[in-house]
Amino acid sequence: MKKIPRNVLMKFTGITLWVFLAAQLLSGCSVAQSFMPTETPTSTATPLPTATPLPTPTPTEVPFYLDAAVMPLNQQAPILLYHRFIPDWEAKEAITFTRLSEFKNDLQKLYDSGFSLVSLKSWIDGTYLVPPGKKPLVITIDDFWFADQIYISEDGTPSPYSGIGVLWRFAQEHPDFGFSAAGFSNMGDKYYGDRQIGDKFFYGDNQDAMWLKLGQTIAWAIENGVEPYNHLLQHPMLSKTADKDIQWQIEENDRLTRYYLELAGRGDLIPRLGNMIALPFGEWPATYSGIEIIKKYQNQEGKPVEAIFEAYLYADKELTPSAFSNDFNRYNLARLTASEIMTQWLLQQAPDLPDAQSCRLGPLAQNQADDQAVIQGLISAAIQSGSCFEGAYHVGEQIFLARDGEVVPYSPPSIIAP
Repeated sequence: MKKIPRNVLMKFTGITLWVFLAAQLLSGCSVAQSFMPTETPTSTATPLPTATPLPTPTPTEVPFYLDAAVMPLNQQAPILLYHRFIPDWEAKEAITFTRLSEFKNDLQKLYDSGFSLVSLKSWIDGTYLVPPGKKPLVITIDDFWFADQIYISEDGTPSPYSGIGVLWRFAQEHPDFGFSAAGFSNMGDKYYGDRQIGDKFFYGDNQDAMWLKLGQTIAWAIENGVEPYNHLLQHPMLSKTADKDIQWQIEENDRLTRYYLELAGRGDLIPRLGNMIALPFGEWPATYSGIEIIKKYQNQEGKPVEAIFEAYLYADKELTPSAFSNDFNRYNLARLTASEIMTQWLLQQAPDLPDAQSCRLGPLAQNQADDQAVIQGLISAAIQSGSCFEGAYHVGEQIFLARDGEVVPYSPPSIIAP
């Protein structure tokens, strides 16, 4: 083999070395860096991405509904009639006397059967309202104002030894039962005992003090849900009373009620007095003219007669239709004379009496809650869907009557004397 000259070998070796170094430089080797230093690199910060604002979440709109209490149009109510109340130890002078424990037992049984009290006035004018699942009940007391019926104690509450006192305490223990009663007074021969000794009441020696106490009691009654009405001055047998005396008996009874209120400094309550009449002994006058005197009677404030009650017989068992019923006759309304037999009969009827129902109306905008047209439409829709039924709808302070496919706002009708 031919020998390569030295100078050629050296030249070849130098070329090879430069090729090697170039290869190292391209590969980023530290050797290349040591042999070929570079400028110190300037650090360039990578800008952060601009934050994209998140959309503000739209709050979910909560549906708004109205809850209506619905009173059935075919509703009937027992209007119970009580008279005198006596302690448990006292003998009964008449069937109209009720022991206080018996009265409380009546209330408990009626409450357990689903009854709830409404005022007599609200039943007559159609504005009555009971909680859903309850049935309306009215309590009346004739021959008012005996102290055993209502006596206001020094603490401003009715005595527990009076009928109204028992009712008052029962209502405190059972708020959903309510507190309401109507008292039909004979101001001329049913005197108020203004003194309590133990569980009995007596007439005091000072007649003026007695009348003042009576006026204060009437005022308490009006302000607390006991409605005073007319049972005529001296409880006359109207079938044997002359026309002129019938007129006087009604007018004088009204006059004395107002007199005692004014005596107690509560004449401001007179405009709240109603005009209903309970016929003494349940009897009408014997003449047509006598009947017309009662039906056309207007009280001192010009209010016509709102209702006349004639029931008295103990064997009568008749419920009273509501103001929405075709059978409602405000001049001939029944009551049930309270007794153990009557209470048992009433409890047997209770399962067949319709309850008030609840109906949810909506959805709607909250600012439409008082809009009559909107509410009428919602009631119609609820009835058409089958979720609710026709009846008297109580929506807040408004009442609507849904009947025969129509829904209209309801207000008590004006009474025109016959």
